[in-house]
Amino acid sequence: MTRTVLSAPLEGLRVIDLSTSLGAYAGRLLADLGADVIRVEPVGGVPERSLPPLTDDGISLPFAFTEAGKRSVVLDCHEVGPRAEQLESLLETAQILLTSEGPGSLRRRGLHPADVTHRHPQLIHVCISPFGLTGPWADRPATDLTLLASGGLLALAGHRGLPPVRAWGNQTSVIAGAHAATAALMAVLVLEETGQGQIVDVSAQEAVAHSLENAVQYLDLEETIRHRVGSGPVEAGTGLFTCSDGWIYLVGGLGGLPLAWDSITTWLVDSGIHEAAQLCQPHWRERSWRRSSEAVQIFRGLFERFAAGRTKQELYEDGQNRGISIAPVSTPDDLLTSPQLVERNFFLTVPVNGRPLTFPGSPYRFDGMKVAPGAPPAQPGADTRAVLDALPTARTTPACKE
Repeated sequence: MTRTVLSAPLEGLRVIDLSTSLGAYAGRLLADLGADVIRVEPVGGVPERSLPPLTDDGISLPFAFTEAGKRSVVLDCHEVGPRAEQLESLLETAQILLTSEGPGSLRRRGLHPADVTHRHPQLIHVCISPFGLTGPWADRPATDLTLLASGGLLALAGHRGLPPVRAWGNQTSVIAGAHAATAALMAVLVLEETGQGQIVDVSAQEAVAHSLENAVQYLDLEETIRHRVGSGPVEAGTGLFTCSDGWIYLVGGLGGLPLAWDSITTWLVDSGIHEAAQLCQPHWRERSWRRSSEAVQIFRGLFERFAAGRTKQELYEDGQNRGISIAPVSTPDDLLTSPQLVERNFFLTVPVNGRPLTFPGSPYRFDGMKVAPGAPPAQPGADTRAVLDALPTARTTPACKE
């Protein structure tokens, strides 16, 4: 079988992005892979261009991040007439349509997936919505906060006995976008084999529920419901600990199993914390004792005395060499100067309105292929003429084949 040599994995694939902020990250992931992602906007641009936080000169950082690498055309999709016909013509040239509203809103706009796939059977309609296309909550309004709550993530975020803490940023967009992009790629494989599009129904709530760390496994294996614990460990040897320049996260036990307990004990004793020899006593092997508040405090006192004279990087490197699961709690500056991330060119500088902004790069790499935004975010409608003029001759079949 002959492989077509491409400069990017999805070169030749076209995506029409009619999403809100809930679906914008999915389009960015596909754009990074080389797809021609065309953001369709109303006159003046989509409201997401004003999402906070804003730079001093009015640039929306969330919008600049999710829209890097996309083109922009202005077509008022609420109209009937020439512009609606232009959208239909545009969909004829695409392999993927991306939306992120409930079924009622899509139906009012003539974009319900059942209607769209009837008109364009070759099209993959990726429908991200708060609660999916069916069910009693299908058209229920939602925000990032309510989706985090209904998906279960807030039950794990914060301190025991206090209100939950919402993670910064629009995390449900990132979670739903990653799920949607993955599902879209699966549908592309089917499209290449059969020539048929399909509906990809992505519930943001279900995507959040799929991202609850090991909470589901705790319920399944131990019949334990995880709750908020804040920075406090649930058993000795596991949790956040202070050091000379910040914090580290240590996993000395998980699910009641001691894991790296012997290695940690040896590490402490070898480093001059001779009282740590008590951790070798038999009762420290007992799950109930290690999960007691007394055991947690004894271990914390020993480990933080040891860590007080060491940096998080020193602890990380030494612990990893000993086979211990330990990681530094990184600040933004730590990440920007991380030797590993710098070596891998993870962070990108993208010029936005003449101003260089630093963003995280793509969450994947391909040997010999560029996987990154191809251009900064476009101005509203900047590519309208070029895109519409090319409609008669635009590609209508996927090019990303073996």
